[in-house]
Amino acid sequence: MDNTIRAAQVLSMTSSIFLSGINIGASILTLPILYTRPTSVSTPFFNEYYNRGAVTLVPLGLFSASCSAVVAYLLPSQRTLWAVAGPATFAQVPWTALVMMKTVKRLNAIAASKDEQEKASKQEVVALLQQWTWMNIIRGGLAAFGGLTGVWAIIEGQK
Repeated sequence: MDNTIRAAQVLSMTSSIFLSGINIGASILTLPILYTRPTSVSTPFFNEYYNRGAVTLVPLGLFSASCSAVVAYLLPSQRTLWAVAGPATFAQVPWTALVMMKTVKRLNAIAASKDEQEKASKQEVVALLQQWTWMNIIRGGLAAFGGLTGVWAIIEGQK
């Protein structure tokens, strides 16, 4: 097999799985810690955490999807699987914009204003953080599906 194809396969699959791990790990390990913190701590932390993730994880998802597209183009025998893997990983971008953004914007608005931090109840902030947590797990699941589809394609290609 051509080294370009193999490299694109490995990069697509591993970057998707890495992306999935970051998203799911954030939801399971990091965000729940914020549920017990004061709003003045939890919302600014969320804001920085979200923004750091956006500048690193969106390009990683695009990179993974691009690698899948390269494999789909160069390897017609596996085109269908790679044509599923790429969009599954990329789906996190529209998922974030269409489903998660209302929650993100509210949390970030609270983080940006001392007045909003005082007005927002602890229950509202915890509910928003919990909502973001489950939506982020789904986002991680999309990337996992893309990565595992890539694994399946590689295994199928070995037969």
